[in-house]
Order: sequence, then structure tokens, then C-alpha cells
Amino acid sequence: MMKLIVTTMLVAAATFVAAEDQCYVHVENKCSEPGENWHEGQCTSVHGGFLGNSNNLHRIIVDDFTDSIHYLLMASSFNTDKKNHMGFHKYFMDKSDSMWNRGKSMMEYVLKRGGKMGSGFQIPPLNSDNSLADLDYSNEMKSLAITVDLLKNRAEDTVLALRHSYSKRNMADPDHVDSFDPTTAHMLEELSEDYSEEIRSTSEKLNTLGRMVKKDNSRNMALHLFDQMLKA
Repeated sequence: MMKLIVTTMLVAAATFVAAEDQCYVHVENKCSEPGENWHEGQCTSVHGGFLGNSNNLHRIIVDDFTDSIHYLLMASSFNTDKKNHMGFHKYFMDKSDSMWNRGKSMMEYVLKRGGKMGSGFQIPPLNSDNSLADLDYSNEMKSLAITVDLLKNRAEDTVLALRHSYSKRNMADPDHVDSFDPTTAHMLEELSEDYSEEIRSTSEKLNTLGRMVKKDNSRNMALHLFDQMLKA
């Protein structure tokens, strides 16, 4: 009999704790309070382990927009009166647009899940080690090499966030933040697949061009033909 009473008390306590996290309970409490201010409390789109992974998603947004600027600068170096390689210009402009769209899509996802973008949002972030001036994109091969590295870095960012999205709460560790969220995991899996294909395609272009320009007597023609291929 005593066991039954204790069990009933525990179930009731658990139900009460769970109820405190419900939107209905929040509305019932707040609507009866005096005053004209409204606080959303639990009545938001935040659910699952999204908040436990939000820092990683914010990091992806900043890196996406920063890389977009990198590619924009690379593209500009191939559309000048000295180096009129419009194929390379188009290629890196497309990369810039792609990364910008990825950043926008990730931002929209974060906002959809109830996250917020801070007022201190900057591109590149303040005191960042990833300076635009550090990159040497003075020729076609270096620009493609930078592209491969940037894509691999973004792929690693995605994998890190994906790993967190599969991390479940460790009940033995009260400080562990639950970041398990299947919806985020699905989104990041698709993004990871996109990066894998893009890395393969970019590295293929780099190695093909590398073999073409190794011969001094045909380097200029090789660059011209490769540029025309990218323009198509």
C-alpha cells in the first residue's frame, strides 16, 4: 500500500513539472495576471533539442555569409582590364550566390524554429581570425584551392552540427544540454550531401586545370579553354 502511495505521488509530481512547461498552463497563468505586458513563455516554436544546437547553426550562418564575400572578391579579380577571364568570374560569382543563399536558408530555418539573430551580427565577425585579407587568390589555381578548403571547412561545420543534433540528454549529467533534434538532423544531412558533391566537383576542376597548366608552352591556351568551359 505504501509503495502505491509513493508511486502515485511521484507520478503526480512528474505531471505537475511537465505541466509547467506547457503553453496552456502559461496562458492560464498570464491571462489572470494584472498589467498589459505579454511574455510568450513556452508558447513559441522552440521544441525538441533545437536550442542545444543553435550556437552551431549560428556559426554556420556567419561562415556562409563570410565565404560568400570571399568568393565575391575572387570573382572580381577575374573581371578586370588586365585579366578578363569571365568564365572564372562567373564560376566564383555562382559560388558567392550559393553560399549567400545557404546562409539565408539557414537563417530562415533558425527563425522558423524560434531562434533569434543577435544585434551584434557582423560579416566577418568582430575580432575574427578568418580575415579576408589573409587569402591569396592571385591566380586561378590558388582560387580553386581556396575554394576546396572553404568547402571542406563548411562541410566540417555541418558534420559538427549534425553530430550534436543526434546527441541525446545524459540523465546522469545535469549540465548536459539536450540537442537531439531529428528535424535539424534531416536538414543537415541533406546539406552535408550537397557539400560532398560540390567538394568532389571542385577538386576535379582543380586537378584537371593543374595538369593542363603544368606545361609552359600551352599554359595560356589551357587557361583560355578552361575559362571558356566555365563560361558555358
